[in-house]
Amino acid sequence: MEQYEHIILPEQVRTSVGFSPRTSGGGEPKIPIRNRLEHAARLERLFENARIQNEKIQEDMSAISLPARTGTYLEFAGAPANDLLATSLEKQKSGIRLLNIRTALTAENEEQTFATVYVPHGEEKVFINKLNQYANEDTIFEKPKNDRLFRSIESVSIALLRSLWTDSINEFPTEKTDWYEIWIRTNESDTIEEQHKSFIDTLNALHIQYKEDSILTFPERSVFLVHANIEALSLLLQSSDQMAEIRGAQILTGLLFKECRSEQQEWVEDLQNRVNFNPNEKSVVCVLDTGVNNGHPLLSEIIKDEHCGSVVGEGSADRAGHGTCMCGTTIYGDLRNCIANNNPIIIDNHIASIKLFPYKSPNRKDAWGYLTKQAVAVSDVMFPRKNICYCMAITAEDCEKGKPSSWSGSIDSITYNEGNDGKLFMISAGNIRYINDQDKGVIEQYPYGNGLRPVQDPAQSWNSVTVGAYTTLTANNSHELRDKERVAPSGGISPFSRTSLLWEKSSLIKPEVMFEGGNLIKTNDKDFPYSDVEELQLLTTSSNFSIKGFFDVINATSAATALASKFAGKLQSKYPKLWAESIRGLMVHTAKWTQCMEEQFPVSNRKEMERRLRFCGYGVPSEERALYSYGNGLTYIAQETIQPFIKERKGNVKINEMHFFEFPWPKEILEQLGEIEVSMRITLSYFIEPAPGEIGWKDKYRYASCGLRFDVNNENEDSRAFQLRINKAIEAEENEDRGKNDSSRWTIGSDNRNKGSIHSDELKLTAAQLSTCNLIAVYPIGGWWKTRTNLKKYNKKIRYSLIVSLDTPIENIDMYVDVQTKIAAMVQTPVNVEIPINE
Repeated sequence: MEQYEHIILPEQVRTSVGFSPRTSGGGEPKIPIRNRLEHAARLERLFENARIQNEKIQEDMSAISLPARTGTYLEFAGAPANDLLATSLEKQKSGIRLLNIRTALTAENEEQTFATVYVPHGEEKVFINKLNQYANEDTIFEKPKNDRLFRSIESVSIALLRSLWTDSINEFPTEKTDWYEIWIRTNESDTIEEQHKSFIDTLNALHIQYKEDSILTFPERSVFLVHANIEALSLLLQSSDQMAEIRGAQILTGLLFKECRSEQQEWVEDLQNRVNFNPNEKSVVCVLDTGVNNGHPLLSEIIKDEHCGSVVGEGSADRAGHGTCMCGTTIYGDLRNCIANNNPIIIDNHIASIKLFPYKSPNRKDAWGYLTKQAVAVSDVMFPRKNICYCMAITAEDCEKGKPSSWSGSIDSITYNEGNDGKLFMISAGNIRYINDQDKGVIEQYPYGNGLRPVQDPAQSWNSVTVGAYTTLTANNSHELRDKERVAPSGGISPFSRTSLLWEKSSLIKPEVMFEGGNLIKTNDKDFPYSDVEELQLLTTSSNFSIKGFFDVINATSAATALASKFAGKLQSKYPKLWAESIRGLMVHTAKWTQCMEEQFPVSNRKEMERRLRFCGYGVPSEERALYSYGNGLTYIAQETIQPFIKERKGNVKINEMHFFEFPWPKEILEQLGEIEVSMRITLSYFIEPAPGEIGWKDKYRYASCGLRFDVNNENEDSRAFQLRINKAIEAEENEDRGKNDSSRWTIGSDNRNKGSIHSDELKLTAAQLSTCNLIAVYPIGGWWKTRTNLKKYNKKIRYSLIVSLDTPIENIDMYVDVQTKIAAMVQTPVNVEIPINE
């Protein structure tokens, strides 16, 4: 069947519609009933105790000639199993800042919410005045003033070190000196440089070591890496008015380096003769790893010396071996496939290598976010104004329930790129590595055991493509393996692949896509029951080619990430004008679950669908379908920019606009197909601007700058009715009343797909039903651009890619030509209309 390029939609198919909220509202918080006067008196005593304790801290610090903070850190606790109205505690005009919000389980297994608040010297009166109003004054509705706020507060106390610790409690500081991330709050009244200097002065006064070249900056936060123990950190809290959070620094996990195979000079020469290196000048794949030994005969003509760099104080050479394996897989895929045929080997991307992982100290702690930013900066100098796909298979420890870290936040900041051309990142989900040690029990429970090992940092990045592993490597053509059972069946999730099953329900779906990662055999040895034999791995280039041979093997999510980067490189080479958001979108859009995945994780309801997503993502991308459209399977791509919010004259920030698309549709062909099933898939991809920090997950404080959603009109639902329905959907999202209209017509469902910054779902209807479903809406929901008005980001725009495909099994049709004819006939210009929707 003839192959076509995808349809890039013109602006004429889109209109912009202003949002008009009908009513305000939302669910009522759950807060206890209190005896007003008794509760007020108790809280006043607690406030006074905290004030006295803070004065004592200041006196003690002055007595030993150390700097003392001038303000107070307070910890507010809600009642167990109730809400704490934490955001009402902040008063920016008075300098009172909400630092973090945390939850913990009580001894009775009830969830309790805590909030840490900084109060400047002299501003304690703000709380006392509000508390007096609660005790003594009524509103015009004859209710106590500030009633809900103070009824939600169970207790208040001076904040100790644990109040600022937002990492796993098992990692809480001890007497041992270690590396920690100190997140300080920043404001707009002073320069970032002045605020950094103030904190550095405090660190120096306390003789606390820090990394000056590893400071990260985010909206309202900066991150310092300090070397300290619990005593030094406690002194720092008593000395500084700038602290917001404390977290553990990340430790890199070990990498797999295998012995190379026997020398095969004739294979190398054959491969060299078949290589056709003709890269698209706009397209680059950059491997961030342990460097590369680009003297390898299969790499030397492709990875130039000037395209190798390092950000870790070492040369770009690969002494560990992993980076050269990654580069070989990124270029060739599994070399066994290349060796097994005589076809030309087409290489259509420039390849670069930046050393991010040092050989001399492989387990040192560092500010990996800073190093990653440096690596990207180096590549931008190498390849100015190019489309670069970054391949990174280095991960650290498990991330806490999918929460952002300084590393994942840095990657989200890099990919967002201040709203300019986005950057594309492929990141490994991390590996289940210790197959005959602490992970032995996990492998024994395959495939469900994979759910016990969460995706690792920084793969919780919102904007990156997180890559998991599946496997088709089950062949038993080796004599010694013939009688050995494989752990994974063909098409199943790889035994090495991590998942997001243990993350919170509201967290991202990770991984998003799956690529080949190899398999394990069962050895029948009680002490070493599993083995990752070479036959069940991918063949690649060896770093030690001059001594041990030209070939090595690679597996797990390292191999999968390299293959994903190769895939993405092909896409951006084929379509150099597509944004990074679109390349990422096409990978997810064309992914499907294998039959084995569907059997391993069967689905009969939305909860089971979420489980499949958290194990397998959206499945395995189709290279053929990602690259081409066909007469019976076409893909539309719209690349647009939307302004989610606008500030009104009264000072309120509201939703600004929705985008409505009327797609040029093969309506007549669909009507003729009648009862034949046709699938319609939609993917919405965009990059958020991150705002890391614990307050990024509660109430108005969100990690994402904004969110976008999509929907499709129902059969015979006209434009006006559709717009009314979308207006209601926006209100439901704003009021956190989502999920009550999760239409059963979707395969994945809105509750499951509306997580993160890429959303994909599918409709399977008869062709006749689908013939009228060509209206698609893209609309914004809230984020910190809307709520953190002091940062003045409310008028910013965000780019997005909307991808829509139609597929039918009938072959003797050509929907593609029909649609192109209709696009050519479009002459009207896009109209921006403001339709009040308040019915």
